[in-house]
Amino acid sequence: MKVTIIGGAGGMGRWFAKFFKKSGADVTIVDKSARTGEIAAEMGVRHTKIDILRDSVGEVVDTDVLLLSVPIDITGAVIARVGPEMRKGSLMMDITSVKKVPVEMMSRVTGEGVEILGTHPLFGPSAKSIRGQTIIFVPVSERVGALYRQVYELFERSGARIEILSAEEHDRLMSVLQGLTHFVLIALGITLKELDFDVERARAVMSPMYEILMDFVGRILHQDPRLYALIQLNFEMGEIHKTFLAVANRLYELIAASDMEGFIAEMRDAKAHFGDTERAMRDSDDVIEAKIERGK
Repeated sequence: MKVTIIGGAGGMGRWFAKFFKKSGADVTIVDKSARTGEIAAEMGVRHTKIDILRDSVGEVVDTDVLLLSVPIDITGAVIARVGPEMRKGSLMMDITSVKKVPVEMMSRVTGEGVEILGTHPLFGPSAKSIRGQTIIFVPVSERVGALYRQVYELFERSGARIEILSAEEHDRLMSVLQGLTHFVLIALGITLKELDFDVERARAVMSPMYEILMDFVGRILHQDPRLYALIQLNFEMGEIHKTFLAVANRLYELIAASDMEGFIAEMRDAKAHFGDTERAMRDSDDVIEAKIERGK
């Protein structure tokens, strides 16, 4: 199987180049980075250094699988550029965090006989392996063929947890699981800055649970802020942001009014909606115990 990765010199592009190469594929990375050749040599894969939005793409799309690993804000332009050049019997797939627009566009601009697969790996380039990691597949039923099945079997054989979703359900779920969670953690990080709170000094008195929470704030802040801004701007976050801010303000008003019963009622209602809080308690206890063991 011949695999070409547009954006292959970036973090996730490199991750998938290594993954497919290890699986026996003939891999080519395509990127405009000046380091494209150096990165390809390090991985032992082929490379083409071009600006995909400006240069000729004929050779780039002469492949079995074309994987797009580019920023959300240029994904549409890249699809429009390379999609019409895809040959019958090939597969086009993306790994963008949002799915409705890319999947619809790939379906629209590619010719009949081109397979389409939207994917969203729920892990980053620091992942050591795909084993146990979740990857969402958004197939287009009338564009499923032999290459789709080959890619599916490869991921499954490698130990990935594959979830099949529609593009609409994916974006609805991820707007909360990613969009809202990122929003809350980034807001917490900015609040620590506004309070001039000394995180490192406070670590001396943090229980493992709060250390884990602070590590997740730091994990988000450590990464590319542009990526997180694009996620906030490309999901339909308006109503979610409004709801979160309204809830935060409602809790603030309850506390300001010393309304203990009101606060307790809010927590009880949220617990009833959440579902299996006992399982959450057990699972988080396991995470805390694992951190304690590592620290010994």
